[in-house]
Amino acid sequence: MVGLMCPIRLQMGAVAGMGTKTNAEYTDLLSKLKDIPTLPLVAVRVNELINDPNSSSADIAQVLKKDQVLTAKVLRLANSSYYAIPGGVSDVQRALAFLGFNTIAQLVLSLSVFSMFTKLGGDELSMLDFWKHALATGVCSEILAKRLKQAKPEEAFTCGLLHDIGKLVLHEIDPERLQAIVKTAKERRCSFSEVEKEWDLPGHSYLGEVIATKWGLPQVIRLAVRHHHQDVTRMDTILASAKPVIHIVRLANQIVVKNQIGKSGDCSDGRITPDMLANTGLKESEIPEVEQQLVENMEKAGSFLNAYR
Repeated sequence: MVGLMCPIRLQMGAVAGMGTKTNAEYTDLLSKLKDIPTLPLVAVRVNELINDPNSSSADIAQVLKKDQVLTAKVLRLANSSYYAIPGGVSDVQRALAFLGFNTIAQLVLSLSVFSMFTKLGGDELSMLDFWKHALATGVCSEILAKRLKQAKPEEAFTCGLLHDIGKLVLHEIDPERLQAIVKTAKERRCSFSEVEKEWDLPGHSYLGEVIATKWGLPQVIRLAVRHHHQDVTRMDTILASAKPVIHIVRLANQIVVKNQIGKSGDCSDGRITPDMLANTGLKESEIPEVEQQLVENMEKAGSFLNAYR
């Protein structure tokens, strides 16, 4: 387990009833997943286009014409300093010409996913802090993917951006428990997932995978959401083609936690372990350069926060 380990396992019913769940409670919690609505039709269609090798930029533009609000958000992001398109763009076709099919498709998909969730409430974890962490993980994943010469850095960005959607799912079905986990992790200076394990909860990685599967998101996203805390090197059941992205998101998440950019409920020290570097092929000496580029890119990505939250 990365970072500081929580030293004491909780007993049944610890923390005012926020500890280990009974079988009935566990079943009830999971049954609430069915109440989370499906993706908007526009997002469903874009998702289909991402998975269709015969789709084109014109197909994306045609779909976006049906949702002017979503189109406006996409154009706002396309015109941000993060992409720095010369002269800016006022229509999707021009944005597609500069950014490409994959980038625009991934922006549409991620914007649609985040629109499905209500804002985080409570004192322990705010929506702004959560978005900062999610965005920074996406940005860092893209930086690593480009540095490591991955074929689709925009795909790594989306996987990093969506890696913690399971926490939003938990907030939808049990907000008090989400806040209790974050509070306990903060008190013990340990990770969110360590508290989940101690309390015998369905982890946020699992919850995120369930929703990503329900929504039919691309397999690489589902796998990154499910395994972003794990070393998947020897997991034969996972597609070999997806493992590099999972390794990248796992490392990016730790770099973001280590540098305390936003908050995700992970209150560990964000220690980067040797296997994280070995799995990606990144050298330890390169970490400071990645961190510096992350800070610079996050300064350019401010408009993303307004679009996603």
